[in-house]
Amino acid sequence: MRALTALPVLALTASPVLADYVTITVGPGGQYQSLADAVVVANADPDPGNYYTIDLTPQVYLNDFADPIIRPMTIESADPSTRAVLQSTVPLPNQKGVLLTFSSLTLRGLEIAGAFVDNSLGGNGAALRDQNPETTPATVVVDNVFIHDNQAGILQGNDFVEVVTITNSTFRNNGNPDLCCFTHGIYINEAAMLTVIRSTFCGQLIGHDVKSRAAQTYVFSSRIASGEGAPASSGCRTGNASFNIELANGGVGIIAGNTLVQGPSAQNHKMVSYGAEGLIYDTNRLSVTGNRFVSTTGSIAISDPPCIPVDLGTDNTFSGISEIVDPPQCVLPTTPPTAASIF
Repeated sequence: MRALTALPVLALTASPVLADYVTITVGPGGQYQSLADAVVVANADPDPGNYYTIDLTPQVYLNDFADPIIRPMTIESADPSTRAVLQSTVPLPNQKGVLLTFSSLTLRGLEIAGAFVDNSLGGNGAALRDQNPETTPATVVVDNVFIHDNQAGILQGNDFVEVVTITNSTFRNNGNPDLCCFTHGIYINEAAMLTVIRSTFCGQLIGHDVKSRAAQTYVFSSRIASGEGAPASSGCRTGNASFNIELANGGVGIIAGNTLVQGPSAQNHKMVSYGAEGLIYDTNRLSVTGNRFVSTTGSIAISDPPCIPVDLGTDNTFSGISEIVDPPQCVLPTTPPTAASIF
């Protein structure tokens, strides 16, 4: 833990009327020159009523590794039009993530890249490692964040009551190429809810683009390319991800308005997987509506081993798909796909 040397400066930033909202500025002309120093100051405040926002001047913060975050806070770019970049070029000193949180956290307007640890340590260095304590209510919000070229994008721990929301973000070219270490774009491991909205996933290696064990998982209006299918100008490598979306332990899943693409280099030719690792929740249902499924390799669109009846609606489209739902009888009889939706 770094010595706390900057608290007197911090006191000057708190409003005498609204002392519970504190902003710390980082970068040229700011109060501090590193994110690490700002997090030390916020963590050290003994008043739990104070909420901190750390504003980063847009620039590259090279190997600027903060101590674990132990109180709710926001870390954001000070300029909404330009991202602040957290770039790693050395092994993560905490062996977990560029940012490691044990509390609620909001990230906004950032770029996080380069996270890695040795394969002997798991090979799963993450842009964000979230280890909120078990059963402690917490929220993690990731908005307009570009996460790329890390071994893992977001890796969340075991908090059954946590709510994770990801919006307007891009997960590109993450993953560990070594089969020893099955890493993912997003891995939510036992949460109350995951919501992904208007986000892009591509270039993932070996692991899944989105893996969730949450009780409720919602993926809306996003583009998820596994194996191939990202626009040529996107900077995405072909990749060889496994599932586009996996809801490993079932629960409530709603997948709506997305474009899901899978090419021949995908690790397995199933695009959405539901309940493959066993159902652990009392309520289990899957709704897949308004999506565009595109496969150049005859993929299965929806793999449903526990055969929870899938609500397909009537407005999905399927191109190059070998089977819409496997097993095929696991579709709600009131919502079969129409012939016009398959081309």
